Amino acid sequence: MTRLLCLLLCLLGTTAHAQTYRNCGQDWTLPHAPPQRILALNQHAADLLLALQVGPSLVAVSYIDDDPEALASRRYRGVPLLSRLYPSPEVFYAQRYDLVVGGFASAFRDGVGARTHLTRNGIGSYLLENACDPRPASGFAAIEDDLRSLGKLLQREPQAARLIAQQRADLDRAHQLAAQHAPLSVFYLDSEHQGLDSEGSRGFITQLIQVAGGRNLFADVDLHRVTVDPETLLQRDPDVIILADAVWSPARRKREYLHNHPALSKLRAVREGRLIDLPFTHLVAGEHSARAAVALANQLRDMAEHLP
Repeated sequence: MTRLLCLLLCLLGTTAHAQTYRNCGQDWTLPHAPPQRILALNQHAADLLLALQVGPSLVAVSYIDDDPEALASRRYRGVPLLSRLYPSPEVFYAQRYDLVVGGFASAFRDGVGARTHLTRNGIGSYLLENACDPRPASGFAAIEDDLRSLGKLLQREPQAARLIAQQRADLDRAHQLAAQHAPLSVFYLDSEHQGLDSEGSRGFITQLIQVAGGRNLFADVDLHRVTVDPETLLQRDPDVIILADAVWSPARRKREYLHNHPALSKLRAVREGRLIDLPFTHLVAGEHSARAAVALANQLRDMAEHLP
C-alpha cells in the first residue's frame, strides 16, 4: 500500500507543478500547472480561452461587454457568469481560482487586485499583452504571443498553433481586400455618452482599420483614448464611421445620436449611410481580431466602390 501511495504521489507531482512564464515583460509563476479553476475577467479574454478549447477548466467569466443574452441568462457560451462587472474581492476569493486571465489592465487595477498580491495568495494571473504597459508595437503579433503563452500554460499548444495559422491566413486575406482600393478615412466611435470617445494612434483600432483598408481619422494623435468635439469631426468629415456595439453603449443609440444631432447629421458618412456596427469585443485585440479585419475589409471595399 505504501509503494502504491508513493507511486500515485509521484504521478500527481508530474502533472501538477509550478510553471514559469513571461507576460507584460516580467517573469511570473503559475503555482499549479495546468490550472483547474480559471476565471476570465473580461469577455474577450474568455473568447481566447474558449478558442484554445480549455474545456471545464474555465469555470467562470465576468464583465460582459456586448452580449445582453449572457447577462440575462447568467451564462456566457455555456460558462457561468460570476459577475456583471468585476467581482468584489469577497466573491472572488471565495471561489478559490488558481488562474485569472484579464483582457484589460483595469481587471487587476480596479478588479480583483494587483497581480503581485494574487501571487502572494497562490493565484496565477495573466494579462493579455495588448493591455500591458508599454503597449506592444504590433497588436496582432501580441495576440500570437498570448496564444503561445496560454497554449503552453494550459497544455493546448496544438490548438494555439492552429489559431496562429488561421490568424495569419485571415490577415493575408484582409490585406488582399484592402489592396483593391485607396484607404478610406474612418472614424471610430466608442461612446457618445460624455463626448465623442475614440482612439488615437496608440489604440489597437488604428491597426485593425489599417489592415482592413482604412485610415484611422485620428491616427495622427499620439494617444490611446481621444475625445473629439463635433466641430473637429465635421472638419475632417470621415468616409466611414464605425460604431462600437456594447451593452453600455449600443450602436443603435449612437446611430440615433448622429442622425438627430444638428451638426453631426451633416457628416457625409451619416447622410450617405456609411455607418458600420461592430460588437465591442471585435474591436479590441483578441483571437477574433483577424476575422474582424476580414469582415471590415469586405465592408470597406464595398463602400469604396460607391464613393466618388
